[in-house]
Amino acid sequence: MRYQELRDARLVIQENHSVQDWNGVQSESDAAHSGEQAEDNSPKRESSPSPHYRVAFVIWFCLVMSFAWVTPAGASYVKRSAVDSIAKSYRISITNPEDGRTLPSLLRVISATIDTTNPVNSHLHAASGKIFLSLQMTSGPVRRNYGDPLWGDFFSGMTPLPATALRYVAASGRSYPVTRLHPMNAGSDPNGGEGLVDADYYFVVPIANRRGTLMISPTRTTGVEYTNFTGFSPVELKVGGPTRIALKFPEKLTVTVLPPVKTVPVPGEEAGSVFNLFAVILAGLLAGYVFLKRRRASRDCRPVPVFVVGSPTARDAPIREFEQEPAIPPRPVAPAVAKVVEPATTLRVDVLGPLSISPVNAPASDPVRAIVAYLAMNTGRLFTLEEIQTAIWPLTDAGTDIKKPAMRNYMVDARRVVGVRHLPTASGRAGYQLCDFTTDWSEFQDLLNGAKKVPKEMAVVLRRRALELSKGPPFTADSSRYFTWTLTTSVVYKMVEAVTTLAHELGTHYVLAGDLTNAQVVLRQGLEADPASLTLWEDLTDVLLESADQSLLELHWKAANASLRVEDVVLLRSRSDG
Repeated sequence: MRYQELRDARLVIQENHSVQDWNGVQSESDAAHSGEQAEDNSPKRESSPSPHYRVAFVIWFCLVMSFAWVTPAGASYVKRSAVDSIAKSYRISITNPEDGRTLPSLLRVISATIDTTNPVNSHLHAASGKIFLSLQMTSGPVRRNYGDPLWGDFFSGMTPLPATALRYVAASGRSYPVTRLHPMNAGSDPNGGEGLVDADYYFVVPIANRRGTLMISPTRTTGVEYTNFTGFSPVELKVGGPTRIALKFPEKLTVTVLPPVKTVPVPGEEAGSVFNLFAVILAGLLAGYVFLKRRRASRDCRPVPVFVVGSPTARDAPIREFEQEPAIPPRPVAPAVAKVVEPATTLRVDVLGPLSISPVNAPASDPVRAIVAYLAMNTGRLFTLEEIQTAIWPLTDAGTDIKKPAMRNYMVDARRVVGVRHLPTASGRAGYQLCDFTTDWSEFQDLLNGAKKVPKEMAVVLRRRALELSKGPPFTADSSRYFTWTLTTSVVYKMVEAVTTLAHELGTHYVLAGDLTNAQVVLRQGLEADPASLTLWEDLTDVLLESADQSLLELHWKAANASLRVEDVVLLRSRSDG
């Protein structure tokens, strides 16, 4: 329709009239006859807004800015909190693996607090049904009197404990991770802090929680060893454990109504609020008026064609047909590209030391960790829900059995943590089984089996790699009742025996080869798995007696006193006399 109207208008103009150009420029034939009349009737365009528009905008801007004259007060916040005045001290052993020296660090736990206000940022509040749990604690070397053999010997300048080393286990058995913020560097003052807990640690737990245990697992950190108040370069240190701190809060929370945050009052504040309401109405009316005025002005200034009637016929000119614009061809659709599927990752469960499951999709509670570990250690067949429940949740005289729906929920949580590819549902199957996974224990056994099929030199390399997989006692820090099956089925005993036997055999091999340095290394690795293994202590004592550096013997006796019985230490010392 629009195309037809433009074509008809052009035909009429060329036959009977002369048309003014949109910019007010006339043709030669029109200029001779239209004269002043055409010039007077040519439309003009407005170059810029008139001054009264600018004035109206300034008034409207001032009215809007008047809203800042009065700032309403913030709402009141109801704070809920409770404090457990613990006031206890705990000794945590710190060991330097380079020289085997162990010195205790004194952890002073002043109190624990549950609060709906974030302990680090007071402007943040806990979500509904949650509460923050924080601890007020310090640490430092054990103070010694002058004349003590260990006077001036301590560890300091330690990096604060990592977040993976702390977790809170509620009375229900559910485990919660910690948030670690603002770690600080400690100084070297033996009477002050040495940096082990110089950071902000807090947990987010259910608001109904009142009892639980703070678990500090064995871990590693860095620090400086001081001997007679003389420090050396920073080294990697081992933090012993686990350390358990029992927490119990009052059943009734203390309710505190915090005053609302309010700005300094301004004279005429109440009157200003009424004026602001009037200013809103006036600003809206003024803005509407300016909008309608500008719209009408732009419509009046719109250029229109001017026709002069009675002018001579314009020069014959061919009538050009309006050509329709060619249709825009459709954009070519790119062919679908096959999505590259990344190679699937293998689930890894490490048990030769602290239990580690990776990769995971979410933090795992103790029951979930126990379920995954149990299925990883028993790969021969499918297990029904009842069999897993019997192993993970053993019946005791003091406790009650878990309900089947709750156990099924734990299986759902385990599948969410490791993924449905690694723990498929039992729908249509005889039970549950872990898929596409590996463990350090199975890798340990494969390396030992492979060492039996290769030459002696290569066999030593494979057995050494197997020993390096051990990072401490199996299932370290997992001492809750969900891991009782590791003891009743002798899983831990088999692993400890295999690691200590391997360390003994490798130590004997290196001693016969005259390599006392590597003999010490493998024997100390074996003692990490079983610190009370008398066989390895005897082997290490014999190696140190043959070593050229006899200064290590004194540290050796101190470490033995911390790990063995008195009669065993006496037996070890008798080897130096014989």
